[in-house]
Amino acid sequence: MFNTKFQRRTLDLRYNEIWNDWDGMDEHQTPKESVHGHLVLSWKNINVQVKQTTQKFFQLSKTSYKQILHNVSGNVQSGNLLGIMGPSGSGKTTLMATISHRTKGNFEGELLLNGQPISEGSMIKISGFVPQHDISFDQLTALEHLSLMANLKVSRKTTKIELKAHIDKIITTLGMSKFLDTRISFLSGGERKKIALAVQLLNDPPILFCDEITTGLDSYSAAHIVNTLKCVSQMGKIVICTIHQPVSGVFGKFDEVILLSNGRLAYQGPVTMVHRLFKKFNYECPDMFNEAEFVISILNSENEKVKENVIEICKLTSTDQKTNLNYDLFNNQTRFDPQHLEALETLKPTWLTQFSLILNRSIKCFVRNYKNNLMELGVIWFLGIISSIPYANLQLDTKAVQNWEGFWLVLVINFVFHFSYSAIATYQVKFSIVHREVHNKVYPLSVYYMSELLIVVVWIMVKILFYCLSAFWIVGVDWGSMQLLVFYLLAFTSFSYGSFLSAFFVRLENAKIFVTIYDVLSLPLCGAYLSFMSLPKAIYSLRYFSIFFLGCETVSVLFWDRIKVLPCIDVTNCLDSGKAVLRKYGYISSEVYSDMVILVIFSLLANIFGYFSVLKKMKKQPAY
Repeated sequence: MFNTKFQRRTLDLRYNEIWNDWDGMDEHQTPKESVHGHLVLSWKNINVQVKQTTQKFFQLSKTSYKQILHNVSGNVQSGNLLGIMGPSGSGKTTLMATISHRTKGNFEGELLLNGQPISEGSMIKISGFVPQHDISFDQLTALEHLSLMANLKVSRKTTKIELKAHIDKIITTLGMSKFLDTRISFLSGGERKKIALAVQLLNDPPILFCDEITTGLDSYSAAHIVNTLKCVSQMGKIVICTIHQPVSGVFGKFDEVILLSNGRLAYQGPVTMVHRLFKKFNYECPDMFNEAEFVISILNSENEKVKENVIEICKLTSTDQKTNLNYDLFNNQTRFDPQHLEALETLKPTWLTQFSLILNRSIKCFVRNYKNNLMELGVIWFLGIISSIPYANLQLDTKAVQNWEGFWLVLVINFVFHFSYSAIATYQVKFSIVHREVHNKVYPLSVYYMSELLIVVVWIMVKILFYCLSAFWIVGVDWGSMQLLVFYLLAFTSFSYGSFLSAFFVRLENAKIFVTIYDVLSLPLCGAYLSFMSLPKAIYSLRYFSIFFLGCETVSVLFWDRIKVLPCIDVTNCLDSGKAVLRKYGYISSEVYSDMVILVIFSLLANIFGYFSVLKKMKKQPAY
């Protein structure tokens, strides 16, 4: 008998001193009344289907629908910590996304707050959502990320002293002081979960959703996180979590639990009553066994008899009489006052303030990514040198005309290729983070777009200087500010074009295919491979759609237009001036400024259409 008691004490984490240190609350403490009043979130007969499309060669694609949730009903009230459990694929995350209005998919059923339907916009205002896969800018420290989100989410009427006190309170509550100055990329899974949780608590939402909050964490971190959520619920909030297989002791921390099996409701009620339901079907958790694991093993069993029993459990739980009884009982509450939503509406920072905050974050991330930036500078500097060496110390005579034009052509081609192709992956890298933040109304897309564009403007300028100055020095170009301006316009236009493709196409492969086709069609129009004078007018006018042509004509005119006389050695093939060279290649001196204007228009249109392409993507459901 002594041995049995001793084993239970060592296996059950609740009796561990460390557990007690974390557990800073009274088990019998009455939940505080939320400032938003007593809330009840209810959902009735929720059905969710997903569309599946099968692509077939030489045949029409086949579309089918898969039912994820089947008539799932439930409810939760203020002061409760509710856990949603079930085997993998049982519909836990789908249910969470549906009742939190974080999914764009259509669902059937009712979703009510205190007996009234609640819209997607209202739900996002009054709730926080901690995703399973946290994504953030890893270059920031924990404190920098938390401070940034606080400045963006808390009312601008809040003073700096009040804001700091608010952040310090959350840091203390979650025990984050030890890693505040550590970059997010170096944090453990549990620490990153705490940061995500802290961000959602900044504007004190009355409802908090946490998706797979303990997944990937060790038992120590998982217990700490659940204890924290229990404390949060005791503040009078609704806290709902999906959990996969909680460690021993964590399961008992939940006030209520929802059990799902193949998208059907198997149970909702107090954790302490779960064993009674399964005992009716002669399933009793053995001593010293994790009750949560035992329940999951039953719901996930491959045994036919057990499967039949689980189906019967779901039928008993989801009868119309029981659903209506629970539903009416929980919704016989004080009606939710719409004025509460107005109280939750924070006075957002001005656009300029948001822009300043996001720009500051972008600059920090850019500067701290210095290794990649230095490598990029080294590559373009090396590219400038290696492409210029064959043209070193060119002379100004008739023999060197072809070499000079070859040099300008190589520079233009390198610029277009380098800056357009390097921009194609722009929105594949950071889009998921920004998508979630914009979708949650943390800041508008225009703020992020303009901050990133400003950094690109400056960064391209630096890269241009590294490339052009080394190349001009090797070849011996008598250059001026206009040459640098033209190459800057060419680089920025190419980058804007590549950025637009990145924003427009969903898949990176499609963007690469398009840019390859464009290069193949537009490169011959640059003037080095075709005699424009011999082409029909319809084709001749297409040259203005070629970035290669606009670049080649502009730099060629700026270079040759100043050269009045060229030494002529072969009188039978004599180009005696810069004007003669331009005529040979079909370039027109008077069009140099119109070409530059076209480049500017090209880049403006690419950025405008790129912005609206990203905005269109933002309407889709972000990754949660």
